[in-house]
Amino acid sequence: MSTETMTLQVPIQLYADRKNKSRGEAMTSMQSSPTGTLTVPLEQIARLIRRLDRRQKALLLRMVPELQTIPPEEVEILAEQTALLAYFDVRFAALSEARPLRDNDPFLGGLTVAEFFAAPEMEQARIWEQAHAEAVRALATYEHPVRANALPAR
Repeated sequence: MSTETMTLQVPIQLYADRKNKSRGEAMTSMQSSPTGTLTVPLEQIARLIRRLDRRQKALLLRMVPELQTIPPEEVEILAEQTALLAYFDVRFAALSEARPLRDNDPFLGGLTVAEFFAAPEMEQARIWEQAHAEAVRALATYEHPVRANALPAR
């Protein structure tokens, strides 16, 4: 897929009222007549599909099964998107190895999780504030690498 805007040509029909005179009734019915095509940007269709709820998307897939026949390897992914996917794959893999803290895990102020939460509230607040202040000092001394062509914020 290129970066240019892609459009879809959709045939449209206009419906005009006509009197149902074949049976002598005064009822009105609709008559369709082809009038041409409408150009719809694919981005608009994508936005519309994103707004569908789960049930509507499932119905759409049943109505248009061809949407499921495109193998992922045939979908062109831009190089920067591939790099971004690789970046997050590594981070998500690390998250899957994470586990909740246990009572005997080290926590703040040299205490374990159980010891911290067993301490009185005032002591917890003091330990928390001390750890926060240390983190702020560490961040203040951290130098961020800056590109040579970077511009200052305005």
